[in-house]
Amino acid sequence: MNKWVAHIALFPCVLFLHSCKDMPAKNHGPIILGDSSVIVTESDPQRLQDLVTDLKPDIPSSENNDTVEKKALAATVSNSDSNKRTKIITPPPNPLKLSGNGLLAEFKDVSVLITNVNAKLSGNPNLQHANGAVYTLISGNINGNQVKLTGNVTKVSQRYQTVVLFKNSLGTLQLDAFTTTTDWEPLKGGNNQYHISGLDMQSLDYPDANPVAIRNAIQRAGRRRRMSRRTIEEMESSVHHVRSLNQKPLTVTLRSVMWKIDGKDAQGKNFSKQIRVDIPI
Repeated sequence: MNKWVAHIALFPCVLFLHSCKDMPAKNHGPIILGDSSVIVTESDPQRLQDLVTDLKPDIPSSENNDTVEKKALAATVSNSDSNKRTKIITPPPNPLKLSGNGLLAEFKDVSVLITNVNAKLSGNPNLQHANGAVYTLISGNINGNQVKLTGNVTKVSQRYQTVVLFKNSLGTLQLDAFTTTTDWEPLKGGNNQYHISGLDMQSLDYPDANPVAIRNAIQRAGRRRRMSRRTIEEMESSVHHVRSLNQKPLTVTLRSVMWKIDGKDAQGKNFSKQIRVDIPI
């Protein structure tokens, strides 16, 4: 009986609690600053614990970073300035220009000026990759002039070639049998200036020849020129008294002059250039 009465008494309580869950939430309105009645406080220490682990990153201050960066930049600038001071840039030397009138040959490693000589170059006028050049004399006297140079020149040598001419009223013949080419001889000079000498008529070399050799040379040269037999015989007769190649009607004549220029280029390698001037007869 008592149990039944207790069940009847609990039934209204269950209905009341169920109805409370279905009631809409009450709007308490906006929170008013300073109103202690609307502030919810928690007193349970378990609910007040911080569940997020504190992060303690090692972040240097901006002041320290700026100081380190400024020191590094200052060291870089200092090293750059030091390198600029210690590294000396030497500009390439300006090539010297030869002055004066004359034959000018400009090779890659050396330029050559033969003063007071007018000559015409044969072949390609660009001598930068050439080892030699050939000219034909137009005017001027080679003997007694100078060879001027630029570059690292160690030696200048000269040689020449002579021919013997027969010349009188009967005609002119070049006696090739007596053509002479001398050996290379060093020119005197220094500081890239050398004096040309030994080319005057009295100094020219020529071979020895007897009267028979002279007549035979005239005969061969006349036939090569297709002269008549009578003319050749008269030429031979005109030299019956000649005992030397420098006696009239014979003349020792300068045919060409050659110069060899030896030196070292910018890399220290040896070079050798040659110039030849042919003299028209």
